[in-house]
Amino acid sequence: MKLHRLAELLEGELFGDGNFEVLSLSSPQKPKENSLIFCQSPKEAEALRGLKVALVLPQEADFPNYIKVKDVRLALAKFLSLFYPERHPTGISPKAHIEEGVHIGKDVYIGPFVYVGKGAVLEDGVKVYPFCYIGEGVKIGKNSVLFSGVHIYPYCVIGESVRIHSGSVIGADGFGYYIGEEGILKLNHIGKVVIEDLVEIGANSCIDRALIDETTIGKNTKIDNLVQIGHNCYVGEENIIVSHVSIAGSVKTGKGVILAGQVGVADHVEIGDKAIITGKAGVSKSLEGGKIYGGAIPAMEWSKWKRVYAYILKLPELFKEKRHGNKDSP
Repeated sequence: MKLHRLAELLEGELFGDGNFEVLSLSSPQKPKENSLIFCQSPKEAEALRGLKVALVLPQEADFPNYIKVKDVRLALAKFLSLFYPERHPTGISPKAHIEEGVHIGKDVYIGPFVYVGKGAVLEDGVKVYPFCYIGEGVKIGKNSVLFSGVHIYPYCVIGESVRIHSGSVIGADGFGYYIGEEGILKLNHIGKVVIEDLVEIGANSCIDRALIDETTIGKNTKIDNLVQIGHNCYVGEENIIVSHVSIAGSVKTGKGVILAGQVGVADHVEIGDKAIITGKAGVSKSLEGGKIYGGAIPAMEWSKWKRVYAYILKLPELFKEKRHGNKDSP
């Protein structure tokens, strides 16, 4: 495709030869001849000087052929959507097992070795890849995709245009027990999970069903791989939850919250709108929105860390000595 046409499609400003022929897409790290390369910085562009490529840049640059856009990441998203759209099959495999009373809409795909329980609803355009389990009474909204090996427990609700990646489990029992003189007694969880529209859930993530009501994942929230969300949680709209996050039961997050990798959130905590929790932080109490929180210790050279840790162990003694010293002072 000609570079001038790409500039029109990406709503950018053309610099250089509009007839430059773009044959493929490549990265700054592995450039290919006659390809289009999206660069976030002048440094990346400078490394490509002398190559027969066209660039997409956020500002003007001394480069033969490029497109200037306001937001390179947004332009890349548009480009990928236009030229590399995701395609899915349609049809129902004879090797799938579908119980009675299941409603299946138009253009649905159900792959081999899928189980669909009684009374489930799969609306138009739903795609269910091989080896998925869809329990009794589950409802899956239009154009949602379940990649292979996803398990949806009975009576959970999946909204429209939801994407759930391989190995994820939606609606397993929450970790709830009575602990007393009688021992450890299981609390049967009779609630469900509700996944609202446009949510994406990464591979091998788990979202537990509520004890009585609902565990809810708000509209347009994005969840990475290997995330655990406990029972009775309400995760707000447009949250970003990065891999290895663990959220205990009955947590509530507002809109636009970001939980970075390996964050742990204690039960019954509330996190306000647009709060950001940095990686490895532990959240033990409710937090106001609009602020950045953290607390992890960055990696350091091992022998230095041993000295730092030795000082940490001495802190209680040092504070005790300081208090006694203050009392003795005039």
